[in-house]
Amino acid sequence: MKSPRHVFHTRHDFKPSLGWEAFQLLSNVPPDGISASSLHTISKAVGSPLGRLSNLTKLLASMQDVGLIEKTREGISLSKAGRSLAKGIGSYETGFYAAVHCLYAWKWIWDGDKKTASPSWSYREVLRQILNSGSIGVDSDEIVLRLVSVAEEDFGKVKVSFSRASVSGVTVWLEGQVLPLVKKEGKRILCQNSSIPMADAIRLHLAALCSDKKGEIVLDDEKMQLLAESFLVQTDKLLSLLEDFARDTDEFLFISSVPNRVVFNGSEDPFIEWIVKEASELNSEVSE
Repeated sequence: MKSPRHVFHTRHDFKPSLGWEAFQLLSNVPPDGISASSLHTISKAVGSPLGRLSNLTKLLASMQDVGLIEKTREGISLSKAGRSLAKGIGSYETGFYAAVHCLYAWKWIWDGDKKTASPSWSYREVLRQILNSGSIGVDSDEIVLRLVSVAEEDFGKVKVSFSRASVSGVTVWLEGQVLPLVKKEGKRILCQNSSIPMADAIRLHLAALCSDKKGEIVLDDEKMQLLAESFLVQTDKLLSLLEDFARDTDEFLFISSVPNRVVFNGSEDPFIEWIVKEASELNSEVSE
Protein backbone atom coordinates (compact mmCIF):
# COMPACT_ATOMS: atom_id res chain seq x y z
CA MET A 1 0.00 0.00 0.00
CA LYS A 2 1.37 3.39 -1.01
CA SER A 3 2.19 5.70 1.90
CA PRO A 4 0.42 9.08 2.06
CA ARG A 5 2.38 12.05 0.74
CA HIS A 6 2.50 14.46 3.65
CA VAL A 7 3.20 18.15 3.01
CA PHE A 8 3.61 20.24 6.15
CA HIS A 9 5.41 23.35 4.90
CA THR A 10 3.42 26.56 4.39
CA ARG A 11 5.36 28.68 1.93
CA HIS A 12 6.42 32.07 3.22
CA ASP A 13 6.76 33.26 -0.41
CA PHE A 14 2.96 33.44 -0.64
CA LYS A 15 2.56 36.95 0.74
CA PRO A 16 -0.86 38.65 0.74
CA SER A 17 0.08 41.50 -1.60
CA LEU A 18 1.73 39.18 -4.13
CA GLY A 19 -1.14 36.71 -3.92
CA TRP A 20 -3.57 39.55 -4.65
CA GLU A 21 -1.54 40.67 -7.67
CA ALA A 22 -1.47 37.14 -9.10
CA PHE A 23 -5.16 36.64 -8.41
CA GLN A 24 -6.07 39.84 -10.25
CA LEU A 25 -4.01 38.86 -13.28
CA LEU A 26 -5.48 35.35 -13.36
CA SER A 27 -8.98 36.80 -13.12
CA ASN A 28 -8.42 38.32 -16.55
CA VAL A 29 -6.82 35.44 -18.45
CA PRO A 30 -8.79 33.05 -20.73
CA PRO A 31 -10.66 30.28 -18.86
CA ASP A 32 -8.63 27.59 -20.62
CA GLY A 33 -5.53 28.88 -18.81
CA ILE A 34 -2.13 30.45 -19.34
CA SER A 35 1.43 29.28 -18.81
CA ALA A 36 3.31 30.48 -15.75
CA SER A 37 5.99 32.03 -17.96
CA SER A 38 3.40 33.96 -19.98
CA LEU A 39 1.78 35.20 -16.79
CA HIS A 40 5.18 36.35 -15.60
CA THR A 41 5.76 38.17 -18.88
CA ILE A 42 2.40 39.92 -18.58
CA SER A 43 3.18 40.95 -15.00
CA LYS A 44 6.37 42.65 -16.22
CA ALA A 45 4.54 44.37 -19.05
CA VAL A 46 1.90 45.89 -16.76
CA GLY A 47 4.41 46.87 -14.06
CA SER A 48 3.13 44.40 -11.48
CA PRO A 49 5.34 43.64 -8.45
CA LEU A 50 5.22 40.02 -9.64
CA GLY A 51 7.54 41.03 -12.45
CA ARG A 52 10.35 41.51 -9.93
CA LEU A 53 10.24 37.83 -8.98
CA SER A 54 12.57 35.46 -10.81
CA ASN A 55 9.58 33.18 -11.51
CA LEU A 56 6.07 32.50 -10.19
CA THR A 57 6.47 28.79 -9.45
CA LYS A 58 6.29 28.90 -5.64
CA LEU A 59 3.58 31.55 -5.56
CA LEU A 60 1.35 29.62 -7.95
CA ALA A 61 2.00 26.36 -6.08
CA SER A 62 0.71 28.00 -2.90
CA MET A 63 -2.40 29.23 -4.69
CA GLN A 64 -2.96 25.66 -5.83
CA ASP A 65 -2.46 24.42 -2.25
CA VAL A 66 -5.48 26.44 -1.11
CA GLY A 67 -7.54 25.50 -4.16
CA LEU A 68 -7.62 28.87 -5.94
CA ILE A 69 -6.06 27.66 -9.20
CA GLU A 70 -5.95 24.45 -11.17
CA LYS A 71 -3.75 23.06 -13.91
CA THR A 72 -5.09 23.08 -17.46
CA ARG A 73 -3.75 21.95 -20.80
CA GLU A 74 -2.59 25.51 -21.39
CA GLY A 75 -1.00 25.90 -17.94
CA ILE A 76 -3.01 27.32 -15.06
CA SER A 77 -6.34 29.03 -14.52
CA LEU A 78 -8.59 29.95 -11.64
CA SER A 79 -10.46 27.00 -10.19
CA LYS A 80 -14.21 27.08 -9.60
CA ALA A 81 -13.45 28.37 -6.11
CA GLY A 82 -11.17 31.05 -7.58
CA ARG A 83 -13.74 32.15 -10.14
CA SER A 84 -16.43 32.35 -7.47
CA LEU A 85 -14.11 34.37 -5.25
CA ALA A 86 -13.34 36.80 -8.09
CA LYS A 87 -17.08 37.45 -8.55
CA GLY A 88 -17.73 37.88 -4.84
CA ILE A 89 -15.84 38.90 -1.74
CA GLY A 90 -12.51 38.52 -3.56
CA SER A 91 -13.26 41.43 -5.86
CA TYR A 92 -11.57 43.67 -3.30
CA GLU A 93 -8.18 43.18 -1.67
CA THR A 94 -9.15 42.82 1.99
CA GLY A 95 -11.88 40.36 1.00
CA PHE A 96 -9.27 38.29 -0.84
CA TYR A 97 -7.05 38.24 2.24
CA ALA A 98 -9.95 37.10 4.44
CA ALA A 99 -10.86 34.38 1.94
CA VAL A 100 -7.33 32.97 1.73
CA HIS A 101 -7.16 32.79 5.53
CA CYS A 102 -10.47 30.92 5.46
CA LEU A 103 -9.31 28.50 2.76
CA TYR A 104 -6.07 27.76 4.60
CA ALA A 105 -7.88 27.24 7.90
CA TRP A 106 -10.56 24.88 6.56
CA LYS A 107 -9.34 23.09 3.44
CA TRP A 108 -7.81 20.13 5.27
CA ILE A 109 -11.09 19.64 7.12
CA TRP A 110 -13.10 19.90 3.88
CA ASP A 111 -10.83 17.43 2.10
CA GLY A 112 -11.80 14.81 4.66
CA ASP A 113 -8.50 12.91 4.47
CA LYS A 114 -7.39 12.67 8.07
CA LYS A 115 -4.50 10.38 7.19
CA THR A 116 -2.63 12.91 5.06
CA ALA A 117 -1.12 16.20 6.17
CA SER A 118 -1.26 19.31 4.01
CA PRO A 119 -0.27 22.97 4.38
CA SER A 120 -3.85 23.54 5.55
CA TRP A 121 -3.36 21.04 8.38
CA SER A 122 -0.20 22.90 9.45
CA TYR A 123 -1.97 26.26 9.19
CA ARG A 124 -4.76 25.08 11.48
CA GLU A 125 -2.25 23.63 13.95
CA VAL A 126 -0.37 26.94 14.11
CA LEU A 127 -3.66 28.72 14.84
CA ARG A 128 -4.31 26.24 17.63
CA GLN A 129 -0.89 26.71 19.18
CA ILE A 130 -1.19 30.51 19.12
CA LEU A 131 -4.67 30.46 20.67
CA ASN A 132 -3.64 27.97 23.35
CA SER A 133 -0.61 30.06 24.31
CA GLY A 134 -2.86 32.58 26.06
CA SER A 135 -1.56 35.94 27.20
CA ILE A 136 2.12 34.88 27.22
CA GLY A 137 2.19 34.08 23.51
CA VAL A 138 4.53 31.66 21.77
CA ASP A 139 7.64 32.01 19.64
CA SER A 140 8.25 30.38 16.27
CA ASP A 141 10.68 27.76 17.58
CA GLU A 142 8.13 26.60 20.17
CA ILE A 143 5.47 26.34 17.47
CA VAL A 144 7.79 24.25 15.30
CA LEU A 145 8.60 21.83 18.12
CA ARG A 146 4.95 21.47 19.14
CA LEU A 147 3.74 21.00 15.58
CA VAL A 148 6.35 18.32 14.90
CA SER A 149 5.27 16.51 18.08
CA VAL A 150 1.57 16.65 17.12
CA ALA A 151 2.35 15.56 13.55
CA GLU A 152 4.28 12.51 14.76
CA GLU A 153 1.38 11.59 17.02
CA ASP A 154 -1.31 12.12 14.37
CA PHE A 155 0.48 10.70 11.33
CA GLY A 156 3.03 8.31 12.79
CA LYS A 157 6.78 8.50 12.52
CA VAL A 158 7.02 10.68 9.46
CA LYS A 159 9.57 13.22 8.32
CA VAL A 160 8.12 16.62 9.20
CA SER A 161 9.46 19.44 7.06
CA PHE A 162 8.31 22.49 9.02
CA SER A 163 10.42 25.44 10.13
CA ARG A 164 10.33 29.04 11.30
CA ALA A 165 9.86 29.98 7.64
CA SER A 166 6.75 27.80 7.63
CA VAL A 167 5.42 29.64 10.69
CA SER A 168 6.04 32.89 8.82
CA GLY A 169 3.98 31.46 5.94
CA VAL A 170 1.03 31.36 8.35
CA THR A 171 1.53 34.53 10.37
CA VAL A 172 1.92 36.72 7.27
CA TRP A 173 -1.76 36.02 6.52
CA LEU A 174 -2.82 36.51 10.14
CA GLU A 175 -1.07 39.89 10.18
CA GLY A 176 -2.52 40.75 6.78
CA GLN A 177 -6.17 40.65 7.86
CA VAL A 178 -7.96 44.01 7.88
CA LEU A 179 -7.84 43.75 11.68
CA PRO A 180 -4.66 41.72 12.35
CA LEU A 181 -5.28 38.48 14.25
CA VAL A 182 -1.86 38.46 15.89
CA LYS A 183 0.70 40.88 17.22
CA LYS A 184 4.39 40.37 17.92
CA GLU A 185 6.25 41.33 21.06
CA GLY A 186 9.91 40.61 20.48
CA LYS A 187 10.07 37.04 19.23
CA ARG A 188 6.70 36.08 20.69
CA ILE A 189 3.46 35.84 18.74
CA LEU A 190 0.28 36.74 20.62
CA CYS A 191 -3.41 36.84 19.80
CA GLN A 192 -4.56 40.36 19.03
CA ASN A 193 -7.31 40.23 21.65
CA SER A 194 -8.46 43.77 20.96
CA SER A 195 -9.57 42.75 17.45
CA ILE A 196 -13.23 41.82 17.03
CA PRO A 197 -13.75 39.68 13.89
CA MET A 198 -15.04 41.66 10.94
CA ALA A 199 -18.45 40.78 9.48
CA ASP A 200 -16.87 39.34 6.32
CA ALA A 201 -14.64 37.06 8.39
CA ILE A 202 -17.62 35.78 10.38
CA ARG A 203 -19.55 35.16 7.15
CA LEU A 204 -16.72 33.14 5.67
CA HIS A 205 -16.01 30.97 8.69
CA LEU A 206 -19.66 30.31 9.50
CA ALA A 207 -20.10 29.24 5.87
CA ALA A 208 -17.04 27.01 6.22
CA LEU A 209 -18.54 25.40 9.29
CA CYS A 210 -21.97 25.00 7.65
CA SER A 211 -20.41 23.21 4.68
CA ASP A 212 -19.90 20.15 6.85
CA LYS A 213 -23.65 19.59 7.27
CA LYS A 214 -25.07 21.04 4.05
CA GLY A 215 -26.05 24.36 5.56
CA GLU A 216 -27.14 23.63 9.13
CA ILE A 217 -24.86 23.01 12.07
CA VAL A 218 -25.06 22.50 15.81
CA LEU A 219 -22.67 24.74 17.72
CA ASP A 220 -21.32 22.03 19.99
CA ASP A 221 -17.98 22.32 21.76
CA GLU A 222 -16.02 20.96 18.79
CA LYS A 223 -17.58 23.41 16.31
CA MET A 224 -17.12 26.35 18.65
CA GLN A 225 -13.46 25.43 19.09
CA LEU A 226 -12.91 25.36 15.31
CA LEU A 227 -14.45 28.83 15.02
CA ALA A 228 -12.44 30.11 17.97
CA GLU A 229 -9.20 28.93 16.34
CA SER A 230 -10.17 30.55 13.04
CA PHE A 231 -10.74 33.94 14.71
CA LEU A 232 -8.08 33.48 17.43
CA VAL A 233 -10.74 34.37 19.98
CA GLN A 234 -11.50 32.35 23.12
CA THR A 235 -14.77 30.41 22.94
CA ASP A 236 -16.28 32.23 25.94
CA LYS A 237 -16.17 35.48 23.93
CA LEU A 238 -17.38 33.97 20.69
CA LEU A 239 -21.07 33.26 21.31
CA SER A 240 -22.06 36.89 21.84
CA LEU A 241 -20.18 37.86 18.66
CA LEU A 242 -22.15 35.30 16.66
CA GLU A 243 -25.47 36.42 18.16
CA ASP A 244 -24.73 40.08 17.36
CA PHE A 245 -23.71 39.19 13.81
CA ALA A 246 -26.81 37.06 13.17
CA ARG A 247 -29.10 39.96 14.05
CA ASP A 248 -27.65 42.00 11.18
CA THR A 249 -27.58 39.42 8.39
CA ASP A 250 -30.06 37.50 6.26
CA GLU A 251 -27.46 34.92 5.27
CA PHE A 252 -27.48 33.02 8.57
CA LEU A 253 -30.15 32.26 11.13
CA PHE A 254 -28.99 31.85 14.73
CA ILE A 255 -31.30 29.56 16.74
CA SER A 256 -30.99 29.78 20.52
CA SER A 257 -31.22 26.25 21.88
CA VAL A 258 -29.12 23.76 23.84
CA PRO A 259 -26.77 23.57 22.06
CA ASN A 260 -27.27 26.55 19.74
CA ARG A 261 -27.70 26.07 16.00
CA VAL A 262 -26.89 28.06 12.88
CA VAL A 263 -28.73 27.70 9.56
CA PHE A 264 -27.42 29.02 6.25
CA ASN A 265 -30.19 30.83 4.35
CA GLY A 266 -28.29 31.46 1.13
CA SER A 267 -26.10 34.30 -0.08
CA GLU A 268 -25.79 36.61 -3.06
CA ASP A 269 -22.01 36.20 -2.81
CA PRO A 270 -20.90 33.37 -5.17
CA PHE A 271 -17.94 32.47 -2.96
CA ILE A 272 -20.05 32.08 0.18
CA GLU A 273 -22.37 29.84 -1.85
CA TRP A 274 -19.40 27.86 -3.14
CA ILE A 275 -18.06 27.27 0.36
CA VAL A 276 -21.30 25.79 1.64
CA LYS A 277 -22.34 23.81 -1.42
CA GLU A 278 -19.07 22.65 -2.96
CA ALA A 279 -17.30 21.69 0.26
CA SER A 280 -20.44 19.90 1.39
CA GLU A 281 -20.48 17.83 -1.79
CA LEU A 282 -16.77 17.05 -1.38
CA ASN A 283 -17.27 15.81 2.17
CA SER A 284 -20.19 13.61 1.16
CA GLU A 285 -18.14 12.06 -1.64
CA VAL A 286 -15.28 11.29 0.75
CA SER A 287 -17.56 9.71 3.36
CA GLU A 288 -19.40 7.43 0.90
